[in-house]
Amino acid sequence: MMESLKCQSCFMEMSDDAKKGTESAGLKSDDYCVYCFENGEFTTPQTLAEAVEANIPFWKGEDESDDVARERIMAVFPKLKRWNV
Repeated sequence: MMESLKCQSCFMEMSDDAKKGTESAGLKSDDYCVYCFENGEFTTPQTLAEAVEANIPFWKGEDESDDVARERIMAVFPKLKRWNV
């Protein structure tokens, strides 16, 4: 089974084209999701630290603290294409 694509900005799974962002020519992006990338540009100009804080609600388990979610995000985000500069 082929592993699904993950957004290289927020790590969201992009299991179908509807979840993929768009390049400037309108083609679907295999790198970034629809929430992070549109028309060849990032939808929000963020620093890595801002992106981590913005994504805590999506990574946080029901009984977890923000710090636990932040730690999990920081284990992934710095390795993603957008943040690995």
